[in-house]
Amino acid sequence: MDQQKATKPGPPSEATGITQASARRAAAASAIGSLVEWYDFALYGAAAALVFNQFFFHADNPAVGLLAAFATFAVGYFARPFGGIVFGHLGDKIGRKPVMMITLTLMGISTALIGLLPSYDAIGFLAPALLVFLRVLQGLGAGAEYAGAIVLSAESAPPKKRGFYASWSGAGVWLGSAIGLLTFQLMLVLTGDQFVVWGWRIPFLLSLVMLAVSLFIRNRVSETKQFEKVVDSAEVQRIPLFTLVKTEKRRLLVALGSNFMLSGFSYIPQVWALSYLTNNIGLAAALGLATNAIVLVSGAAFMPLFGRIGDRIGRRKLFLFGTAFGALWAFPMFMLIDTRQPVIIILALSVCFVGAVATCYAAQAAFLTELFPPAIRYSGVAFAREVSGALLGGTAPLIATAIFAATGHWILIAVFMTVNALIAMVAVYFSKYFRSDADQGDDERFDADTTGSIRVVEPRQSRRTKAAAV
Repeated sequence: MDQQKATKPGPPSEATGITQASARRAAAASAIGSLVEWYDFALYGAAAALVFNQFFFHADNPAVGLLAAFATFAVGYFARPFGGIVFGHLGDKIGRKPVMMITLTLMGISTALIGLLPSYDAIGFLAPALLVFLRVLQGLGAGAEYAGAIVLSAESAPPKKRGFYASWSGAGVWLGSAIGLLTFQLMLVLTGDQFVVWGWRIPFLLSLVMLAVSLFIRNRVSETKQFEKVVDSAEVQRIPLFTLVKTEKRRLLVALGSNFMLSGFSYIPQVWALSYLTNNIGLAAALGLATNAIVLVSGAAFMPLFGRIGDRIGRRKLFLFGTAFGALWAFPMFMLIDTRQPVIIILALSVCFVGAVATCYAAQAAFLTELFPPAIRYSGVAFAREVSGALLGGTAPLIATAIFAATGHWILIAVFMTVNALIAMVAVYFSKYFRSDADQGDDERFDADTTGSIRVVEPRQSRRTKAAAV
């Protein structure tokens, strides 16, 4: 009966005032923003490897130019936590919708401007300086984009379908990465020798078209009822991140720990495995890229399904299953890759993405929004994801590379993946003290219990005064 009703917009829920139509709009707006974000990041990664080393950096040694180009790629990851802090603060102060319009615009325009930059031959050192500046802007916008996407979609969804709608953003991440890579490869084929001259610019300029479509969709989304309730009840915090760190350290640790699965673990099959396949297994680069695109699309296709499963059995249970599966699959995955059979390799990586990474991605979207009180939710989700992402996402491929260079084998890399999965599992296990699957649809619990409400931090002097009075 519930499934039949889910296909119709229907009247708003008496408890939430949310319709299926508004939930779909919010989920679609969030997903397309995530798609644009990772389209931009995928483009930059591909361009850094193929074009930027010579276009913006004139080094006598090609390896030096490549390192310089990848250094600008890393700058975007290092900028993300700062974007998460700044825009997370604004998201809890002025609202989810306006901040997401700002972050999307910042990302789209900075990406398009990269496509207009002159070369090193034209303006000298100013070219790489402008590239770094635009990369920082891109990272700042991206730092709060995904956090805002899952908060907006989760808060705009009916409680019983929150996991399903929130999971759309994760699917958008992987689809955006796949589209970015495919667009770049298509331009490489179509423009031929002119690709390094001007052909590479076209995918970057197309970001403006995607930005316009995304802004149109997001402009039709209303502010969430939960944020409006925070404003009406005068619970808006002066500095949300300060309140978060002072009063909700344990919640923050749970969120940080849960992201070990989606940063430290997932960046091995998603990023480092490509170099292993091409350099050590002997797979052609084109086949390696195709393999990566296949596993990304397969994971994205399953994510809404896992979001719906999380709505039914509980997000914490789903998250725990994904971390356990990842811990058990790391070793078999590499064993299957070592068969050097393309079909088996694709199967091994796809099972990892679907069974472990996509499962956790789908569960985490609504899981994190239900972990933090609404008044500090945007700040909590953005800070936890982006800090752990910068520390692990950017370093995991480097760690794997260093391990393989030192040992010549993948066994310790599999251990590294397993450890990250187990850390996430422990963090999700201890989330039972702050949220439960039984009350994951109860938006009023933050008003009723002390573990869910923001605890006011009293000045030291007032606490001493109170103790003396007692």
